Amino acid sequence: MLLELTIENIALIESLRIEFAAGFNVLTGETGAGKSIVVDSVNLALGGRADRDIIRTGAEKGSVQALFDISGNQNALSYAREQGIDAEDGMIAVRRELSRGGRNICRVSGVIVPLNVLKSLTAMLMDVHGQHEHQALLNPARHLDFLDAFGGRPVAAARESVAALHAARGKIGAELKKLMSDVSEKERLSDVLSFQVQEIEAAKLRPGEEEKLKQKLSILENAEKIRSGVETACGLVYQGAGRGPSAQEALQQSTEAMERIAGLDAKYGALAGKLRELYYAAKDVGYELQALADDLDFDPELIDRVAARLDAIDRLERKYGPTVEAVIAFGKDAAKRLEELKSGDESVAALKKRYKEADRQLREACGALTALRRDAAERLGGEICRQLADLGMARTRFEVRLEPEPKPLSTGMDRVEFMISPNPGEPLRPLANIASGGEISRVMLALKAISMDGNGVDSMVFDEIDTGVSGRMAQVVGEKMCLIARSRQVLCITHLPQIAALGDAHFLVEKQSTDDHTETHVKRLDREGRVRELSRLVGGANDSESSLSHAGHMLDDAAARKKAL
Repeated sequence: MLLELTIENIALIESLRIEFAAGFNVLTGETGAGKSIVVDSVNLALGGRADRDIIRTGAEKGSVQALFDISGNQNALSYAREQGIDAEDGMIAVRRELSRGGRNICRVSGVIVPLNVLKSLTAMLMDVHGQHEHQALLNPARHLDFLDAFGGRPVAAARESVAALHAARGKIGAELKKLMSDVSEKERLSDVLSFQVQEIEAAKLRPGEEEKLKQKLSILENAEKIRSGVETACGLVYQGAGRGPSAQEALQQSTEAMERIAGLDAKYGALAGKLRELYYAAKDVGYELQALADDLDFDPELIDRVAARLDAIDRLERKYGPTVEAVIAFGKDAAKRLEELKSGDESVAALKKRYKEADRQLREACGALTALRRDAAERLGGEICRQLADLGMARTRFEVRLEPEPKPLSTGMDRVEFMISPNPGEPLRPLANIASGGEISRVMLALKAISMDGNGVDSMVFDEIDTGVSGRMAQVVGEKMCLIARSRQVLCITHLPQIAALGDAHFLVEKQSTDDHTETHVKRLDREGRVRELSRLVGGANDSESSLSHAGHMLDDAAARKKAL
């Protein structure tokens, strides 16, 4: 439970320490005295939104520290140990420090922790009900959360399963949408790739082909020059020109002449050998020249075919790459991309199958969640009716109505709305449409009373839950909070004397002003102080004897009622 709240430089509070008691703590005070500052400070300590404007005017930083006894809260103790936080003697101090420079420091027992750790820990310690929860009760979109919270762990687990399956189906759906998007662009690209592949494959290109063709074209373009050269060389080497012998014949005759004198001197034999080698070499060249001459049959159309082939290769190179090899590589890549596009049709079919299966699993999980919710809705409706009977609405009918959603959501396929009939003979209608402020307060208190054993927190804060309540109903609401306070510490901000009189500890919030500043103070009242404050709440003027006497009787009656509860 909350033992102590220390506030430094927050709003109208310069320095304040409040020691709370076990049981039912009530805080009262004039409108504008600063009761909301105390609640805001509690929220700040619990990890609520930190606005620098809340820092007291003239101060550079502000802080709030809440001291909790968590010795009986095993969940909180276990979580603290997991985070390396020491709960000495079962106590932890939660501290928030704010500065105008923007620094926001969270500490638990002196250890700096992330904000999410602070929130997770304090969620196990205290539940704050304020005016915003009244609005949540009037918003049908929030009724599902109320029902699921009542349903406990089974509903929470089923809802987590639905959320996970919904996310998985959504991921598959996104992949499918991406794959199927812009079908026309896919078809256009497929047509382009198909044309490119066909054009390149039809050309039947071969690596190195272009160089060979260029060489061949050069030969064809110089055909006459080549013919003349080959024939002249052939005639001189092999055939002979005019009346003179050919080079081959001259070398043969020279060899024979030297061989006839080779025996006379070794040098003549050596020269004869050299001439013989030249003769054989000339003979080989002659054969080659003759073969070339025989093959010099140039086709006039061949040059056109070779040139046309080179033009075709050049056109492909301008479109797909600087070389024949680059064009071939481009064609292979285009064929691969085309195949991927074609196989994409199979991927679409596979993804559609996966999506269908994921949707089936999601709807099945939604059905299981709906069944759990229907059971919880029936139990919750009955519990609220019983609680409302204790709160003076015995003839009220209350129903938690489930309607199907048209398609699965991350929260399931249920739309939940609270229906109420405050008076006999009237049909059930949406709570937000017909309930008065007092009825809303009592329904909310009924929900809190029902959930107090399920949420495991040690302390509950009610910020003006008595809105719209007065007279006998105020006493009934107060008694219900007294019952809750038997197992939980309760802090209640109230303006009703019937509720304030039932408090085990009563704190007065008051504002004091001087010429240069205004400050909020909180003090715990003794019996005399409580009598005076109750007198003010009742409406007594100037502490008249009659109003003080009435307030005293209220306090005594409240004590007797608490014993009788």
